[in-house]
Amino acid sequence: MKSYGLPIISSLVASAYAASHSIDVGEDGLVFSPNSTTAAVGDTVTFHYYPRAHGVARSSFPSPCAAIDNGFNSGFVRVASGESPTTFTITINNTDPIWYYCPQGDHCQAGMVGVINPP
Repeated sequence: MKSYGLPIISSLVASAYAASHSIDVGEDGLVFSPNSTTAAVGDTVTFHYYPRAHGVARSSFPSPCAAIDNGFNSGFVRVASGESPTTFTITINNTDPIWYYCPQGDHCQAGMVGVINPP
């Protein structure tokens, strides 16, 4: 007879301790706030959008304004005023740095970049 109790319990315990992190996109201009976040494996990071039109796409340190293959991309979220009801959430699978930027126009070139788990 096989027992699967321990892996299930371990999984439930790990998810019970997962944290949620929030990042505001464009609330204070062409910035992510905060632009640096530390998150553990299993945590979620949710991006909250503010006016006008912004997005979140994964990039790399050497090319911060270019999307990487197989990376995430929220697409553009257009917001007339206030906080959008639309959010974009990722789950952290490891503690490697995750670089991201806003692909809208020249937002990235203006400094709209961030990192999860900076080196």
